[in-house]
Amino acid sequence: MKLNQPEFRFALTLMAGFAFSTASIAATSPTSPPKGHLDHGQLMSLAPNPNVKPTKDTSGAYLSGGIGILVYDGVNAMDVMGPFQVFSTAGLQPILISAQRDMTTGQFKTTIKANNGVDLSATRTIENTPSLEVLVLPGGVTETIMMAQTPEVLTWIKSVNQNSVWTSSVCTGSWILGATGLLKGKKATSNWYRATQTLEHFGAIPQPQKRYVQDGKIWTAAGVTAGIDMALAMVKELYKGDMTNGKDFTQAVMLDLQYDPKPPTSGGSKTKSHPYVYSGMEWMYDYFQIIDYVETIPVQP
Repeated sequence: MKLNQPEFRFALTLMAGFAFSTASIAATSPTSPPKGHLDHGQLMSLAPNPNVKPTKDTSGAYLSGGIGILVYDGVNAMDVMGPFQVFSTAGLQPILISAQRDMTTGQFKTTIKANNGVDLSATRTIENTPSLEVLVLPGGVTETIMMAQTPEVLTWIKSVNQNSVWTSSVCTGSWILGATGLLKGKKATSNWYRATQTLEHFGAIPQPQKRYVQDGKIWTAAGVTAGIDMALAMVKELYKGDMTNGKDFTQAVMLDLQYDPKPPTSGGSKTKSHPYVYSGMEWMYDYFQIIDYVETIPVQP
């Protein structure tokens, strides 16, 4: 029997429903898992604690809360999509929240142009999303500096932070988080470019060698792909109530993503890059006076 495209998609949906049904998994999983591990049914029936999934009505429409990732024109696509994919794979239903106003209409845009030209579709805006369990602030360059000096965005972040479980940044998103004053006195990391200097500007205690840092409810990730590691660490924390301290569930997410990076050469950080390569990249950003612009960002009380 040949299925047309809609029928094929429906069949896949049914397969997924059966494949990930707790009852069906429990019925076919080993009765005696290895010591110290969850059986398959237990693994697939775990719930996050605290519950950071969004609240929805009976029709599935969004009501409040959840994990929100701020987006704006010029945002680094990987800063956004790395954590988004991790949270989605973990079944946590993250949402994209627009902070970008249209220059003509003044309304918040729902189609966001990332720094690599990819269009991101935001389902919420900072205007209609007053609360979140988890907030993620991704970075960029020029547009991030502008966003870090946008009063309504900073006010919204501080308001959300009052009741959030976690407030976080990826890469140069720390410039936005830092501008709110929420990094003062906090251990934090950021993008490799003059990380110590930029973090000190925002009153943070620099941890530039760390891939990600948690200090209380504030999380920060180093550059770009480090957001994946931070998101995985958050997932492990949310599911740590089981006998494996969240390890089995996190490994399941990592396996689904086949996240086991092995780049063709060492690099990706100051310590692993050749000093000449590092100085060349630093010179490039210095040429555009990025550090000078960052240090003009006011830090709120």
